[in-house]
Amino acid sequence: MRTIVQIFAAFVLLVTPLTSGRAEVDPNATIPASGNIQLVVMEAEGCIYCTIFRRDVLPSYEMSERGKEIPVRFLDVNDVEKAGIELQSPINILPTFVVIKDNHELGRIPGYMGPEDFFHSINYLLSSSG
Repeated sequence: MRTIVQIFAAFVLLVTPLTSGRAEVDPNATIPASGNIQLVVMEAEGCIYCTIFRRDVLPSYEMSERGKEIPVRFLDVNDVEKAGIELQSPINILPTFVVIKDNHELGRIPGYMGPEDFFHSINYLLSSSG
């Protein structure tokens, strides 16, 4: 019975449609130079984990109080210089979640994680960055 459940779960994951990894990215947009803190998701076209983040975590984040306070923005990792963001180090893992204030990195979370771990990590990062 356990094998049947595992096969069914694998089938569901395979047939569940994934949205594009880079939907609605504005290449000309820059991160505002205000004092507002933002969560910038660094991603690249074809990144499966970026797509999974958008499908499994993003809707919950955007509806959360934290998501309403600190908006999420998406930026292609190849467009970082054009956006004028000052990073502490290069982006080596995608997606990478970077907390930005006044176009300066305050901290980051490298790599995809499930919803529960993401919320724990982002809450810790934002509370230690504020």
